[in-house]
Amino acid sequence: MLTVKKEGKGRIFETPVLEVLTKTNPLLHIITYGGAIALFLYMSTTAPLSTVFLFIGGAITWTLVEYVIHRFLFHIKPGKFQYMIHGVHHEYPRDKERLMMPPAPGILLILFFFGLWYVFFQSYAHAFMSGFLTGYLAYTYIHYIVHAHKPVKGFRFLWTHHLKHHNPVFHDKAYGVSTPFWDYIFGTMPKKEAKPGQSA
Repeated sequence: MLTVKKEGKGRIFETPVLEVLTKTNPLLHIITYGGAIALFLYMSTTAPLSTVFLFIGGAITWTLVEYVIHRFLFHIKPGKFQYMIHGVHHEYPRDKERLMMPPAPGILLILFFFGLWYVFFQSYAHAFMSGFLTGYLAYTYIHYIVHAHKPVKGFRFLWTHHLKHHNPVFHDKAYGVSTPFWDYIFGTMPKKEAKPGQSA
């Protein structure tokens, strides 16, 4: 199990160019993904009301995909690949440059998911994808804020829930970041009486 370091930055690649591609910041993040959302909405040919429902459906679908990816991909057996995609974040939870998905792999994932939704929804995929990416964008900013800032009144539960996940006691619990809903559904919600230390 990784030793949590409250200060410092992790390193994934020795090559400087590759290492830069593993980092991002909030401004670059919103330009990349906000731009993609705007593009998909612009390309959508569905009626306004249908667009609204598809957008909402895409955003809700993201919350489930977020849970599944975090639980079954990010927490696979520890190794070099797992460290690269998520382990480095658990080791250096305060490293602000790695609290969001960098543009390079992010663009590949955008293409993958759009292709997937296009198979199912055809011309409706653009509106659905815009909602899906909006859900993703909300998730990443929540994740960034939870790690980089003090709790906000009225939303403290998001801090409490995610910090439990970063406690070794609950490494296999609290996978939801934007919502704890799927943790309740799939039985990975930490017990209320437990009081984990805040290691992140």
